Amino acid sequence: MKGDAMKGDAMKGDAMKGDAMKGDAMKGDVMKGDVRMTVHRDLVLRARVRLLSHNERILDAPEGLWVYRTLFPVSPRVYAYKLAHVLWTAADSPRVAHLPEARRALLEEARAACAHIPAGAPAHQVRMREYVAAALAGLEREQQEGRAGR
Repeated sequence: MKGDAMKGDAMKGDAMKGDAMKGDAMKGDVMKGDVRMTVHRDLVLRARVRLLSHNERILDAPEGLWVYRTLFPVSPRVYAYKLAHVLWTAADSPRVAHLPEARRALLEEARAACAHIPAGAPAHQVRMREYVAAALAGLEREQQEGRAGR
C-alpha cells in the first residue's frame, strides 16, 4: 500500500515535470547568443510541414527565406547552411540587382548564418563562408568602381 502511494507521488512528480516542460515549450523562447528570442510555434510548425512537402534539397527564395528564417532560431546548426544558401542566392537575384543596400543586407545575414555552420560539416557547407565573403567583396568592389566613375 505504501509502495503504491510512493509510486503515485513519483508519477505526480513526473506529470509536474511534464507540465513545466510543456509550459517552457508553449512560450517558444529560444536562446540565440545572449539574446532570448520568441519563436511563434505555429509558424515553426507551418515551416516544418512545408519542408516535409518539398521534394528538393533546399527551398528556393522567397519561400525558402521565410521557412529557413523561421526555423533557424530553433535549430541554428541544422538550418544555418540552408539559410545562408538561400540568402546568398537571393542576393544574386535580378530583384535586388539594382539595390546594393538590400544585397549587402542579405549577404550580411548570410555571413551571420554561416557562423553557425558546424566545423565538422560537409565541405560544400563549409565553403559557403567563402562564397558569401567573395560576394561581399565583389559588392564592395562594384561600389568602389561606381564611386570612382562619378
